[in-house]
Amino acid sequence: MLTQNIIITFARQLMDFIKDISNFLKYLFTNIHHFLNQFMADEVILIFVILITAFIAIQVFRAVINKR
Repeated sequence: MLTQNIIITFARQLMDFIKDISNFLKYLFTNIHHFLNQFMADEVILIFVILITAFIAIQVFRAVINKR
């Protein structure tokens, strides 16, 4: 019974932690979007996000390939 309570408590705390992280990231990206939206349109922000994501993916793939 004690082990079950420990596991249930751990699972609840883990879910609360995941929800907190999710809310933090949601509000962070929302604030960044509102700030950038003052200077540029949504399409331009989307293009920059795609370019940054592609650059990060290329760097990760290069790191994996060079490691071999």
